[in-house]
Amino acid sequence: MTPAAVLVPLRHHDDGWRVILNVRSNEVGQHKGEIAFPGGRLEPTDDDMVACALRETWEEMGVQPEDVDVLGPLAARRTRTDFLVWPTVGVIPYSYEFKPEPREVAEVIEIPLDILLDGTAVRHEARMTPEGGLLRFTSYGYGHHLVFGATAWILRELIEVIDEIGWGT
Repeated sequence: MTPAAVLVPLRHHDDGWRVILNVRSNEVGQHKGEIAFPGGRLEPTDDDMVACALRETWEEMGVQPEDVDVLGPLAARRTRTDFLVWPTVGVIPYSYEFKPEPREVAEVIEIPLDILLDGTAVRHEARMTPEGGLLRFTSYGYGHHLVFGATAWILRELIEVIDEIGWGT
């Protein structure tokens, strides 16, 4: 498994919290066109997984590490492409101007947290296994975007944590 980290960026504006995600470009090696949090594999120069997430966010979106207010980690997740991903939640100031790296990021999107919390963005998927079993997945729709896979798992955990602590939009 390849260790990797992502930042789960949040910011507040227009009277509500937003979750920031990237639409990956078609030039990247893996996950072309998918919606993802900024992040990538752990490099030898990274002190830890938080440093990795912040470095990757700088490289992909132009967000300086010192401008992120790190809130804390979520549970690590194994992806279908054999990455073990450590998510870190952080707040980015609203006035921040993203500078996406076009070779990696096709678009930056902001999903209002309230639509994630109220369930209107939830989509349910099911797939049959070769053995005849049923696998169920949660994904999230926003506009013409669909958030699925490990990114959706991370979003689901974020929503559960927010619900548990009673922090709202």
